[in-house]
Amino acid sequence: MENIRISKRSAVMVGVVIFSLLVPMYARPGSIDDVIFLNRVQDYETIIDTTLVTQEGKRIPIPKGTRLNIAGFTRDEAFVVSRTDRPNGFVWRDDIAPRRRSSGGGEGTIREETLE
Repeated sequence: MENIRISKRSAVMVGVVIFSLLVPMYARPGSIDDVIFLNRVQDYETIIDTTLVTQEGKRIPIPKGTRLNIAGFTRDEAFVVSRTDRPNGFVWRDDIAPRRRSSGGGEGTIREETLE
Protein backbone atom coordinates (compact mmCIF):
# COMPACT_ATOMS: atom_id res chain seq x y z
CA MET A 1 0.00 0.00 0.00
CA GLU A 2 2.86 2.35 0.78
CA ASN A 3 4.41 1.89 -2.70
CA ILE A 4 1.18 3.02 -4.40
CA ARG A 5 1.14 6.26 -2.38
CA ILE A 6 4.69 7.08 -3.41
CA SER A 7 3.95 6.47 -7.08
CA LYS A 8 0.85 8.72 -6.90
CA ARG A 9 2.91 11.52 -5.38
CA SER A 10 5.55 11.08 -8.05
CA ALA A 11 2.90 11.21 -10.77
CA VAL A 12 1.40 14.35 -9.29
CA MET A 13 4.78 16.04 -9.06
CA VAL A 14 5.63 15.12 -12.65
CA GLY A 15 2.22 16.44 -13.73
CA VAL A 16 2.79 19.74 -11.93
CA VAL A 17 6.22 20.15 -13.52
CA ILE A 18 4.89 19.41 -17.02
CA PHE A 19 1.94 21.76 -16.52
CA SER A 20 4.21 24.58 -15.35
CA LEU A 21 6.36 24.10 -18.44
CA LEU A 22 3.35 24.19 -20.76
CA VAL A 23 1.82 27.34 -19.27
CA PRO A 24 3.46 30.35 -20.93
CA MET A 25 5.35 32.68 -18.63
CA TYR A 26 4.32 36.30 -19.22
CA ALA A 27 7.14 37.93 -17.30
CA ARG A 28 8.61 39.10 -20.58
CA PRO A 29 7.74 42.55 -21.87
CA GLY A 30 5.30 42.72 -24.77
CA SER A 31 6.33 43.55 -28.30
CA ILE A 32 5.22 46.73 -30.01
CA ASP A 33 4.94 44.71 -33.25
CA ASP A 34 2.03 42.70 -31.80
CA VAL A 35 -0.05 45.75 -30.83
CA ILE A 36 -3.27 46.49 -32.71
CA PHE A 37 -3.57 50.25 -32.30
CA LEU A 38 -6.83 52.09 -31.64
CA ASN A 39 -7.95 55.12 -33.64
CA ARG A 40 -7.39 57.34 -30.62
CA VAL A 41 -6.05 56.98 -27.10
CA GLN A 42 -8.78 55.80 -24.69
CA ASP A 43 -9.06 56.27 -20.92
CA TYR A 44 -9.04 53.13 -18.81
CA GLU A 45 -8.53 52.57 -15.12
CA THR A 46 -7.02 49.72 -13.16
CA ILE A 47 -9.55 47.56 -11.32
CA ILE A 48 -6.89 45.81 -9.21
CA ASP A 49 -3.29 46.51 -8.24
CA THR A 50 -1.23 45.62 -11.30
CA THR A 51 2.21 46.00 -12.84
CA LEU A 52 3.30 47.97 -15.90
CA VAL A 53 6.07 46.16 -17.80
CA THR A 54 8.15 48.44 -20.01
CA GLN A 55 9.70 47.29 -23.27
CA GLU A 56 13.07 47.17 -21.51
CA GLY A 57 11.61 44.72 -18.95
CA LYS A 58 11.36 47.14 -16.01
CA ARG A 59 8.35 46.42 -13.74
CA ILE A 60 6.46 49.38 -12.26
CA PRO A 61 3.64 48.75 -9.73
CA ILE A 62 0.35 50.56 -10.44
CA PRO A 63 -2.29 50.87 -7.69
CA LYS A 64 -6.00 50.18 -8.15
CA GLY A 65 -7.98 53.09 -9.61
CA THR A 66 -5.10 54.64 -11.58
CA ARG A 67 -6.10 56.26 -14.89
CA LEU A 68 -4.27 54.82 -17.91
CA ASN A 69 -4.05 56.00 -21.51
CA ILE A 70 -4.48 52.91 -23.71
CA ALA A 71 -3.23 53.16 -27.29
CA GLY A 72 -3.79 49.56 -28.37
CA PHE A 73 -4.11 45.92 -27.45
CA THR A 74 -2.36 42.61 -27.98
CA ARG A 75 -4.06 39.28 -27.36
CA ASP A 76 -3.45 39.41 -23.58
CA GLU A 77 -2.11 42.88 -22.84
CA ALA A 78 -2.92 46.56 -23.27
CA PHE A 79 -0.32 49.06 -24.48
CA VAL A 80 -0.17 52.04 -22.12
CA VAL A 81 1.21 55.36 -23.36
CA SER A 82 2.14 58.32 -21.24
CA ARG A 83 1.29 61.88 -22.13
CA THR A 84 4.06 63.02 -19.81
CA ASP A 85 7.62 61.80 -19.45
CA ARG A 86 6.70 58.48 -17.79
CA PRO A 87 7.58 55.20 -19.53
CA ASN A 88 5.25 53.38 -21.93
CA GLY A 89 4.54 49.71 -21.33
CA PHE A 90 2.10 46.85 -21.09
CA VAL A 91 -0.50 45.79 -18.50
CA TRP A 92 -2.80 42.76 -18.46
CA ARG A 93 -6.12 43.31 -20.23
CA ASP A 94 -7.94 41.65 -17.33
CA ASP A 95 -6.58 44.24 -14.88
CA ILE A 96 -8.19 47.28 -16.55
CA ALA A 97 -11.68 48.53 -17.42
CA PRO A 98 -12.97 51.51 -19.43
CA ARG A 99 -13.05 54.61 -17.29
CA ARG A 100 -16.52 55.63 -16.12
CA ARG A 101 -17.59 59.11 -17.05
CA SER A 102 -19.05 61.19 -14.26
CA SER A 103 -22.60 62.36 -14.89
CA GLY A 104 -22.00 65.72 -13.22
CA GLY A 105 -22.10 68.66 -15.67
CA GLY A 106 -18.65 68.11 -17.18
CA GLU A 107 -19.91 67.33 -20.64
CA GLY A 108 -23.32 68.33 -21.84
CA THR A 109 -25.11 70.11 -24.59
CA ILE A 110 -24.15 73.73 -25.09
CA ARG A 111 -27.09 76.04 -25.47
CA GLU A 112 -26.78 79.31 -27.27
CA GLU A 113 -28.43 82.25 -25.56
CA THR A 114 -28.82 85.80 -26.76
CA LEU A 115 -28.40 88.71 -24.40
CA GLU A 116 -30.93 91.51 -24.63
